[in-house]
Amino acid sequence: MRFRTRIFLAVAGVACLALATALFGARHEAERRAGAEIAERFARTGAAFRQLQALRRRIVADEVDSLARSHPLFRTVLSTASAEDDLGFGGLPSLADRLRDANLRLRSLLPSLALAERHEVFAVASAGGELIFDKLDPTRFGDDLSGIAVLREAAGGAQAVGLWSRAADLPAELRLVPEPPPRAVYEVIAQPIAFGEEVHGLVLAGGRIDREALEDLRAIADVHVALVAGGALVASTLDAAQAAAVEARLAELPDGAGAAPVQVRLDGERFLVARVAIDPSAAFLLLRSLDAELGFVRALERAAALLAAAVLAGALAVGFALARGITRPIATLARAAERVGRGELDTQVSIATGDELEELGDTFNGMVRGLRERDRIRRTFERHVSKHVADEILRHPEAVARAGERRVVSVLFADLGGFSALAERSDPEAVVARLNEYFAAVCEAVLAEEGTVNELLGDGMLAFWGAPLAQPDHAARACRAALACRERLARLTEGWQAAGLGALRFRIGVHTGPVVVGEMGTPERSKYGVIGDAVNLASRLEGANRFYGTQLLVSGETRSAAGDGFAFREVDRVRVAGRDTPVSLFEPLGAAGAVAPERLTAAARYETALAAWRAGDADAARAALCAVAPDDGPATALRARLADAGTPAADGVVTLPAK
Repeated sequence: MRFRTRIFLAVAGVACLALATALFGARHEAERRAGAEIAERFARTGAAFRQLQALRRRIVADEVDSLARSHPLFRTVLSTASAEDDLGFGGLPSLADRLRDANLRLRSLLPSLALAERHEVFAVASAGGELIFDKLDPTRFGDDLSGIAVLREAAGGAQAVGLWSRAADLPAELRLVPEPPPRAVYEVIAQPIAFGEEVHGLVLAGGRIDREALEDLRAIADVHVALVAGGALVASTLDAAQAAAVEARLAELPDGAGAAPVQVRLDGERFLVARVAIDPSAAFLLLRSLDAELGFVRALERAAALLAAAVLAGALAVGFALARGITRPIATLARAAERVGRGELDTQVSIATGDELEELGDTFNGMVRGLRERDRIRRTFERHVSKHVADEILRHPEAVARAGERRVVSVLFADLGGFSALAERSDPEAVVARLNEYFAAVCEAVLAEEGTVNELLGDGMLAFWGAPLAQPDHAARACRAALACRERLARLTEGWQAAGLGALRFRIGVHTGPVVVGEMGTPERSKYGVIGDAVNLASRLEGANRFYGTQLLVSGETRSAAGDGFAFREVDRVRVAGRDTPVSLFEPLGAAGAVAPERLTAAARYETALAAWRAGDADAARAALCAVAPDDGPATALRARLADAGTPAADGVVTLPAK
């Protein structure tokens, strides 16, 4: 994308972003206000419903009271059916006869009354709870209704309200309701009829809560209403798809009265939902479409889109005018950058505009000079050090000593044993493939510890830590890398053996000491490396593995500098070829705390045997070696000395052969 186009888009983008931000703020505020208004409407609806319930109770109480006062026959029937003795007059008929007589009288009286006509559920019971009259089964009487909770509560003398939403709410054999729960939900009121302090009968009145009833509530409150009972949706004012969505998501809806409304998506439309409890087992869900409330916001968004298009056209015109004065210097810089990208680091630009673009040109020239210096350093180090070390050198090129400086470093030598024989019996391509696998394993281990791979010599490798960047823990890093090399090469050995290539034998030596480190060579051809006795000694330690049958040996200096993070076994104290000063040999067993106890025990036994040999106690040395595995390399070497009945030198130092 051309710079001119970017300016166009930047100006237009800022304008559109401002419009989008304003529109987002307006939409957010509209949604907040709509949510608050819907929540307030839900609260008013809940209050109105409770007022309707109270009004319905008062109406039923007034109608029952009016019935009892205006119909003497009704009072007489109830009193006779509820009487418990003959008051001393004798000859009181049986309860069954009294209930039959009361049923006959009420059958002629009640069906013509508005109270019975208006309620789907209408029944009359004696004070003891025996059925006298049931609107749905007028000829039935005598059934015990005392098990119905709402009647039992009303028998105490106060009006009671109940909700029949479960099969357990009614005796199965009664027809008090047209369609029994849970297929239908009924709200019923039980009104006691009392003369003075004494209850003479009970009137039960109520009706079904169905879609029609919910539609009446919706017309009053202007919100959708759904009835939930027994954990299922019974009826609602929603369409079929939205009702199915509500039933599928009941678990996500508010589970308590007074809870804040929640937002749900029903059939692709957003709704706010609140709960109004009408019974412990049933509640109304109040729903209002949030999308419908925000219809005006969508119209505002369409208008904003048209406005954004107009603003974009104006912004493009302004951007074009601005870009014309900028693109030429930018094009010059682009062409120069392209040449730099091709490696032409002698590129320079000349921009004389007297403004920030001229400063940019000067900065570009300075950058190219820096790239030339960085390129020189990168060519030196990019194949020898880890990415972290290379980045540090590029950030601080002064850390590299060109003329060489004296430092204490840890040097690692690795060599592949028997490689010449492998090369002799294999094709050159196979030899290179195996050699690359070996170098990949050891180099990755070195670079993982941020070491410097200095040289690859045939089948050997020289690496070091502590330069070019100072690393206070260089000895510990070298030991971790050596252990990692051993693990990687052990896995590589398994692969070579599986491929029929024979075992991979390798040796690693590590020593810590002073060296001279820096660039060495001529101005035309040089390399970064280390020189000193420490390098030679690391090479000798690598070769000492051949004598002791080990894979990894470090000097006493490395063991001391590595700290307590590793478990070591002392192998011997030796004098290597070309060096008079003795050196202590140690074998790293692994990280401290990660070495198997039996291996530590065997190492301790060997060290005990070594100390006994140095003290001239051959029998104690042999006894200690009995607990060391027969194939242990250092133990085998010590057993050979004991078998030769030789005595150790006075200083306990063993002189190793040159090869």
